[in-house]
Amino acid sequence: MSHALPFPWFEPLLARLREHLAAEPFTRDAAHDLGHILRTARLAQSLAGEEGADVETCVASALLHDLVYRPKNHPESPLTAQMAAELVPQWCRETAGLESRAGAVASAVESHSWSGGGTPATLEAAVVQDADRLEALGAIGVARVFATGASFGAGLWHPLDPWAEDRGLDDKAWSLDHFEKKLLKLAAGMKTASGQRRAAERERTMLAYLAALRSELGHDLPPDLSTRATGS
Repeated sequence: MSHALPFPWFEPLLARLREHLAAEPFTRDAAHDLGHILRTARLAQSLAGEEGADVETCVASALLHDLVYRPKNHPESPLTAQMAAELVPQWCRETAGLESRAGAVASAVESHSWSGGGTPATLEAAVVQDADRLEALGAIGVARVFATGASFGAGLWHPLDPWAEDRGLDDKAWSLDHFEKKLLKLAAGMKTASGQRRAAERERTMLAYLAALRSELGHDLPPDLSTRATGS
């Protein structure tokens, strides 16, 4: 299936991005690879159309949102959105058709990150942030959280207390902790109406997974998650 999008700058930008990823000093985990970037771009295109945002700005921003990569346990990981945003203007100036969007794309890239704590200043930035966060939810989100944890040696879950009822959450040690620490907070923070609708659906998928895991492990979900999983 072709990943091409109907913009004259798309293929040249994608080709340059592929070269950039191949030359990076850090090997990307499977959750932050080219597939993630392309899926985020598709989501951004769709959300932008529904929200009336500038589609080209949103797609270009999504393609460049992870331009700088650091492993999630690297001290510079929270800074990668800012680092990427500093590179974006030159990338846009050197890509025919994106020159006039350099500032808007840089703004969207800088504010997309959860760990960076950015607040979108434009509709386009809100769309890109929502698109990236949708990628962390649903069936894809489940796959990505365990791929990320495995990349830096995190275990699947604490063998004696998987739901952290008698310990603090530690998603650097246990991937399952990341659901409660971050992922199940994302839907409530979506900035666009389209993002909110999709996030609610993907969150239900994620909660259904957690309920199935609870059953297989023989450990009850904590009451708040149990209520959300059953909808009661």
